[in-house]
Amino acid sequence: MSETAVIFMSNGKTYTVSTSPASLHQSLIKDEQSGDFLKQFHLLNGKEILINPAHVVAVESSELSNMDVSTSDKTTPVSDKNRKDANLKAVREFKDDIDGNME
Repeated sequence: MSETAVIFMSNGKTYTVSTSPASLHQSLIKDEQSGDFLKQFHLLNGKEILINPAHVVAVESSELSNMDVSTSDKTTPVSDKNRKDANLKAVREFKDDIDGNME
């Protein structure tokens, strides 16, 4: 089993890298005073990313055997119609809630 670390960013995105959380921590704080604000990492799916350590919220340890690598770091496409329908439903519920609470 290969140890991996999941990086949680302040914008809600997550990235899975093939390294331990301790090694990842050292990479994030290394050369902190050098003015180099972006750190380079390689994701499990082969992509390369640059991360600003100031935007890392948390790092979690994860075992590779518990993950579906084929879907790591991929977004799920949502049809435009489904998104619009969900937004319209949420707006209607919000309006109903406001109408009931406004006096």
